[in-house]
Amino acid sequence: LEKLYGQFEVQLPETGVVSPSVYVGHKGDQYLFEVAGYKDYVRVDDKPNEAKYLKNIEVGDVIDVIVVEINEKNYLIKGSIATLYESRAHANLKALEEGESVTVLVKALNPAGYEVEIYNGGVTLPGFMPNTLAGINKLVDPTSIVGITFEVMIESFSEHEGTYIVSRRKYLHTLSAAAIKELNQETVYNGHVTGTAPFGVFVEFNECLTGMIHKANVHPEWQEKLNEIKPGFEIDFYIKEIVKDPKGNPMRDKIILTQILRETLWDNIKNGQIIEGTVKDTKAFGTLVNLDDETVGLIHTSEMEKLGKKFTSGQPIKVKVLSVDRMSRKIFLTLG
Repeated sequence: LEKLYGQFEVQLPETGVVSPSVYVGHKGDQYLFEVAGYKDYVRVDDKPNEAKYLKNIEVGDVIDVIVVEINEKNYLIKGSIATLYESRAHANLKALEEGESVTVLVKALNPAGYEVEIYNGGVTLPGFMPNTLAGINKLVDPTSIVGITFEVMIESFSEHEGTYIVSRRKYLHTLSAAAIKELNQETVYNGHVTGTAPFGVFVEFNECLTGMIHKANVHPEWQEKLNEIKPGFEIDFYIKEIVKDPKGNPMRDKIILTQILRETLWDNIKNGQIIEGTVKDTKAFGTLVNLDDETVGLIHTSEMEKLGKKFTSGQPIKVKVLSVDRMSRKIFLTLG
């Protein structure tokens, strides 16, 4: 017997060791794996978190198993598949490059946001997506994404909760540059209203883009009742103009939409141009002047002081264009 035992080298496993293991069968409530040199099987409990990774395993298959506990009194070696796979998935997520996305399934909605499952390497890990990060804009129907699978980006990891914070908004922003390049002024687009203001309607479309329809470019039937246009309304429109971000950030480009195909003053306005307008209002920062139905210019307070003039609302006025800021859609004026 001593000669026989001497032919075999017995290894003493340590917790945390990962070894290729041969599946030898299922006994009681455990999956049994054989590792060369171990004098006992590595035993993996038949629990849901382990069993989901062993559904299709067959006797003789070789897979990696991590040792998680050793009972030296009875010499039992306890192993885990779930611990190993999930630790690898955590390592993969934490090593993601900037701009890389992961797939999630939205499981449930609570007052603060969404419980999600993150898929990575065949493993699911818990995640959470705050309400504010669920879309480019606030979702009209917060329940609309429950049960849906889509791409997100990792924002952070909560050590206390053991949960990843994810953002769909951040992922959608990465799509905007390519989506804007595909836009053209001849196509009729469809989107849904995200909100309204006295000067126009905000619309989300193509999943990742937001634009504005100025009141003057809303369909005539709705121009005087913008307050009746509610979030979620479907709306058709054209692309009127794309105002590029001066710093070259495509995610800050402004998309101007219209439901009426026509040219307006804004489309061709130039520095030095003389225009007949009407005083709209006087504020602390200057005098606002209506140049046409959708275009307002400003005679700044500093310019007003130089001119030594005061104006009343509704007064006709001839003005000269000093400068045009197309990004912020601001027009600065002086008297013509």
